Amino acid sequence: ADRMMDMGFWPDVRRIIAALPAIRQTLLFSATMPDEVVRFALEIVREPKYVQVGQRSAPPKTISHRAYVVPSGQKVEWLIEHLRRPAGPVLVFSRTKIGADRLARKLAATGIRCIALHADRTMDERRQAVEGFRGGRYTVLVATDIAARGLDIDGIHTVVNYEMPDSSDTYVHRVGRTGRADEAGHAITLVSPEERRELTLLEKSVGVRIELGL
Repeated sequence: ADRMMDMGFWPDVRRIIAALPAIRQTLLFSATMPDEVVRFALEIVREPKYVQVGQRSAPPKTISHRAYVVPSGQKVEWLIEHLRRPAGPVLVFSRTKIGADRLARKLAATGIRCIALHADRTMDERRQAVEGFRGGRYTVLVATDIAARGLDIDGIHTVVNYEMPDSSDTYVHRVGRTGRADEAGHAITLVSPEERRELTLLEKSVGVRIELGL
């Protein structure tokens, strides 16, 4: 809901709402619900009820959080070594579409079964990528934030932030792809040395302890 209610989509949402019956049931879901989004939502619902499960704008408590300080030029090598014997399916987030494609090619060149997922892929290509990852054909899915919201795949063992997320909400949505339905999940963030301060700010903003790995 927080993305759908974003200012860029709001006029379209209003037009769709205007075409719907006055008597209806409207349900909005999101792991993060900023006050501004709540104000927008109140314009299109009647007698609303607010239901909160767990802590607002925070990842599930079943997820462990770890960060590794890795120079930008060494991240690919670090990731390849980490993915040689994965304990389960791994979802890797890249900041850009070009970066996701480039990283997926480099991983695949070393024999890692992976596929990229981003907005420049056709709907059929996206479907094949998700189904291939869900079915075990691929052990690694490299994605942009298109996969941070709404992607529901059981059993994702680890989420890797290949680059630091741009906000605490983005971090919550990304890592929320693992640790679902009270299962244990693992979140890893690769941080370049000059981003140590941003990591500290992220830790405080999200309200979780991110352990530094060796």
